[in-house]
Amino acid sequence: MKSSIHLPDVWGQGQIFAFSGLEGECSYYKSLCGTLMSDCLGIKFRNLSNAENIAYFAVKLRKNVFNMYYKCVTSDMICAQIQDKEKKALYDLDILFVNQNTILIRSQFNVEVNMFFDYAVEIEQKGGSTVYRGDKDVFALSKKTDGKNTLFSISYGENSLESALKAFDTDCDKLIESRVRFYENLPRPRFKDVNEEKLYYKCFSLLRSTIYTPEGKISYYSLTPDRFPHRAVWLWDIAYLIAGIKYMSCDVAKQAILSILQCAHEDGFLPHMTTPDWQSKITQPPVLAWAAWRMYEFSHDKDFLAEIFDKLVKYIEWDIKNRDINGNGLPEWVVTPDPFCRCDESGLDNTPRFDDVDEMDCIDFASFLANDMRYLSKIAEVLGRDEDCKIWNNRFNEIKDKINTLLWDEDDGFYYDRKLSDGEFHKVKSAASFMPLFAGVCDSEKAKRLVEHLNDPNEFNTPFPIPTVSADDKTFPTRDMFRGTVWFNFNFLIEMGLRDYGFEEDAKKLRDKTVETVKHWYINDGVIYEFYDSLNEFSPSRLSRKGPALQPYMPEIRYQAIRDFSWGACTVIEFLLNG
Repeated sequence: MKSSIHLPDVWGQGQIFAFSGLEGECSYYKSLCGTLMSDCLGIKFRNLSNAENIAYFAVKLRKNVFNMYYKCVTSDMICAQIQDKEKKALYDLDILFVNQNTILIRSQFNVEVNMFFDYAVEIEQKGGSTVYRGDKDVFALSKKTDGKNTLFSISYGENSLESALKAFDTDCDKLIESRVRFYENLPRPRFKDVNEEKLYYKCFSLLRSTIYTPEGKISYYSLTPDRFPHRAVWLWDIAYLIAGIKYMSCDVAKQAILSILQCAHEDGFLPHMTTPDWQSKITQPPVLAWAAWRMYEFSHDKDFLAEIFDKLVKYIEWDIKNRDINGNGLPEWVVTPDPFCRCDESGLDNTPRFDDVDEMDCIDFASFLANDMRYLSKIAEVLGRDEDCKIWNNRFNEIKDKINTLLWDEDDGFYYDRKLSDGEFHKVKSAASFMPLFAGVCDSEKAKRLVEHLNDPNEFNTPFPIPTVSADDKTFPTRDMFRGTVWFNFNFLIEMGLRDYGFEEDAKKLRDKTVETVKHWYINDGVIYEFYDSLNEFSPSRLSRKGPALQPYMPEIRYQAIRDFSWGACTVIEFLLNG
């Protein structure tokens, strides 16, 4: 493998290994998804028909191995060199996804590949192949030598044996060359060091794995925040995902928005989570008009805006009609009794904002709603729909005034949620209260006071900012999801707001600190995590996720900080390319 760039080369436990919809069929139900193991050169398969079942394969090396070096470790291609202890010669070893259900392993070194199952399987030998048949799942493992290399193929599904044998026809060198060229053709920013370059391409590698091809009721390319464990398509995640996906494929990014809008109900409702044959019954923050505008800025495709405008309008009107209990023009999230997920609609599952309260006029919901109204007005203007432009500009100004009148605390210089029960502020200082910066809602004086909170080390200027809860909150540092850890969507949105209000130096500091922290833990752990320690003391692998982190890593028992989560990848790409 030759390349003019430094590809990611860190093996990390839990790293996603999966086929990409960029290269062929990639199905929610049928595609094999693996995660890299830590105690062997092996990959564990996580998405079998029975979710409790786990299968994995391991490459067995001879005892006279002196060392092994990785040339690249990406989401669908691992290229390594094995060093012989006696001769000190280097031998190539490649592990490649060749289609959504088949992995090909090629080695110049004498290795063996074995499969293991934590459930009962019937084993059948067929020539040089072995078929493993479980209650619902079938795997085939085949072996072949061509004089120079030993080849193994592993395939999954009813036609696994046929697929495994067909994989031997793959031109491995050509496949590797094609995938390396994909990275070489990406936009190339100026890097501070080699590790930053590796991180950058790691981010795109991760995003490759998030792409599904059309399936079931979804007739467009769609995106998932992570292939394991979430798998489904999520409403507000799309806005973050396309920030990186657009550099890989503008068409896929636009189709991802269409895939969400295709799920709209007749009344405009959009579910927060969708699979090819199922939808949830709650929604999520309205961000699609903003996302569509960003795609327009990138592609200048006015027809795309015209195609989706009315659906965007219908969803915002649904929010206005169905999420304003007290009719004061400010929306409220649906709150549930679940202590681990009080407000799933907000996307902030276990934030302390909702610990002791139910309905509130919510600062983040109001800001997201205002922002999408603002961008509906912009889209209408581009489309020459003057009356719609005026309507949505007026609605933006109306909700903007309500936010600043009802949700701004002049004494604290901060935005808060307001309880419906007694009309009082619910004074939990969270990252959600900076959303007016992103939405263009606050005036310059209020923006200045918000930035003072951002820069206060006793509040939000932690060693790794921006914590989801202020450092002076009673729940800090819980280090559990939205209770004081750092989530990239807030850093991404707040950085944009800082730039919009002219705080360029503050924006730059946030960009630099974010990239440096992600780079540090990627080089250490080999993955990009769902959230990070705002004190930057612990690896994210040690942080709680609705319960203490399990050691060793056992997401099949309880999810931990998700590994290879896309929000961080998109944020790093945006910060490096547009910083």
